[in-house]
Amino acid sequence: KLFFKVYNKLEIKGLKNISNQPVIFAPNHQSYLDGFLIVASLPNQILKKTYFLAEETYFNTWFRKWIAKNFNIIVVNINKDLKGSLIKSADVLKSGKNIVIFPEGARTRDGSLLPFKKGFAVLSKELDVPIIPVVIKGAFESLPINRYFPKASKITIEFLEPIYPDNKSYDEIVKTVYDKISEKLCC
Repeated sequence: KLFFKVYNKLEIKGLKNISNQPVIFAPNHQSYLDGFLIVASLPNQILKKTYFLAEETYFNTWFRKWIAKNFNIIVVNINKDLKGSLIKSADVLKSGKNIVIFPEGARTRDGSLLPFKKGFAVLSKELDVPIIPVVIKGAFESLPINRYFPKASKITIEFLEPIYPDNKSYDEIVKTVYDKISEKLCC
């Protein structure tokens, strides 16, 4: 947290929107910094019960496997085993914990928001769990896909108001979360 506060002038907004009930955090995905930024932004009592969904291709070395095992990271292969990925995620939410799912499924290549996949909406709807859209601004400018060290540029993390699944379809949930994040990114 201190590194990002000093080096990137990290600004955190909307913490009042996080309650003690299980939620799905749905951030846009700008950079390799994103997971670390979420960790640096969440209050400790929320962070302790928050897990990250991560693609196994990024956790294929012994060191990265060790990190996943010891730091609340659930390694999945959504392309090969979507059902298993959803079951692992559902188990976390059913146990009263939170999960961070990047709905784009990949980092942006040019700073623009990618289309969202439906997995997070399925979990929200089927388990009646709210989604907190998370807007990450400035991480792409600090560490785009072709850089190896972050640039000292301002980064903002904003936790938006929860979105409840209510009577929405999966597509409506996806669109609502996408639109909320998109609105904040443009302004």
